[in-house]
Amino acid sequence: MPTNQSRLGQFRLTVLILVTVVGCAAPTRAKSTDDVVVLKNGDRMTGEIKKLQRGELIFKASYMADAVRLDWSKVARLESKDQYLIILTNGQRFTDSLLLATPSAADNFLIGAQQNAVRAKQMEVLKITPVEAGFFRQLEGTMDFGFSFTSGNDQFQTDFSSSVTYRRGAHSVTGRLDSVFSGQTGGSSSARNQFTLDYRRQLSPRWYAGGLLDLLRSDQQSLDLRATAGALLGRNLRQTERTRISVFGGLAVSRDKYSAELDRSRTTNADALAGLEFNTFRFTTTDISSRLLLYPSLTTPGRTRMQFNADLRLKLVKDLYWGFHLYENFDSKPPVRAEKNELGASTSIGWKF
Repeated sequence: MPTNQSRLGQFRLTVLILVTVVGCAAPTRAKSTDDVVVLKNGDRMTGEIKKLQRGELIFKASYMADAVRLDWSKVARLESKDQYLIILTNGQRFTDSLLLATPSAADNFLIGAQQNAVRAKQMEVLKITPVEAGFFRQLEGTMDFGFSFTSGNDQFQTDFSSSVTYRRGAHSVTGRLDSVFSGQTGGSSSARNQFTLDYRRQLSPRWYAGGLLDLLRSDQQSLDLRATAGALLGRNLRQTERTRISVFGGLAVSRDKYSAELDRSRTTNADALAGLEFNTFRFTTTDISSRLLLYPSLTTPGRTRMQFNADLRLKLVKDLYWGFHLYENFDSKPPVRAEKNELGASTSIGWKF
């Protein structure tokens, strides 16, 4: 069995690799810097539109040390000569120029040349991304780290999670890593590591298709590795500038490898797949995201697996936040004598990029 030191070393190496990769997420090519934004209080700035996401317009002027995050609902006018990927709340996508005109007009957001422009309401604009942005500038995500220590019994726990999303046109890829390690000096240790990869392709304003890959290792559930791969079809039930609710279903195949001490340590399963995703956020304050996955078995009658993750993030300053995380894995009929349920909660300090 791996020792506390070796597991902690593996964890530190994983964190170092992720920090190095995310640290490279810097702008690789500049666009024009004569974009204009005017706020409803009369403030006017000239600089560069970085992006619009989650109700925040990220804007950088030459005289600013750092980009500022502006409340999209407080923006009165926006002008730029560049091309952008523009996504509306109804799922429509455009690659064109933009202009946010006087707020007195009903459909005051213009996409394309004014004589042939597509018009939309300002708050129907969900996302704006520069077309010429390099790979790293297309990334958005979070990184969290938590640590706790009890001196009475020399027990400690480390928590690390990171999520990165890349979008290009109708395609998006999201990767997430969650790692929990707890141990005690001279005592036992426990580790849990999970990696998920999701691919989505928008088929229409509401419908999408995709696939997922999930790798899970859990000492508590005696899992050396559970690998799950599946295909799905989903629909956005609600998508506004602040909230997104999505459901999906499909088929999946999983391969379980349990601890060598257990009988029947390897099993292969075919499962149905059903899922629900909920995301909501409030400008500068709160960000909530949750995901529920159900895997009713097609090969083992009566067996159902469930995965649940939820994250609450409260902004502290700039891109730093305090996070609360909850996860649960449940297996109604594990093929070996192992724990059916694994539940965990943690707090952390995080960074959003």
